[in-house]
Amino acid sequence: MTKPMLEYRIEEEGPVFTELYLLDDRLHRDDGPAAVMHRTADGAVAFELWYREGRLHREDGPAAVYYDFETGRVQDMYYFRDGALFRDDAGPESLDFDVQTGRLRDATWWRDNEPQKLTWTRWLWLTRAKEGGDGGDVTRVRKA
Repeated sequence: MTKPMLEYRIEEEGPVFTELYLLDDRLHRDDGPAAVMHRTADGAVAFELWYREGRLHREDGPAAVYYDFETGRVQDMYYFRDGALFRDDAGPESLDFDVQTGRLRDATWWRDNEPQKLTWTRWLWLTRAKEGGDGGDVTRVRKA
């Protein structure tokens, strides 16, 4: 297997650059995000995307993490396995955060690409997470 190649691309519409890790012309990285967009002035990260063989995929956390440029806080997180929204710990596949406070605003559970109804168990998870309790590890994103 070939080692992934690191590529930098300068975007034309602003002072940002994107790191891409490619394997056989597909986004792929085993030890961190395969695509990261940075602001050149201070290195602030806009997004991190984990890919395996060209598909959004991460075993131990969200595969897509979007940050607010002003605060640096997580704005949205999405859990993917093999290119599909998936999470196996009963937590939601997508989470939305308030970028000013860092607190969870909303979460959505998905099955077969359809948002699911808010059940009693999911409501309890969401309520605890919004209050800062144990709703899962929603506020920490492990950096690569």
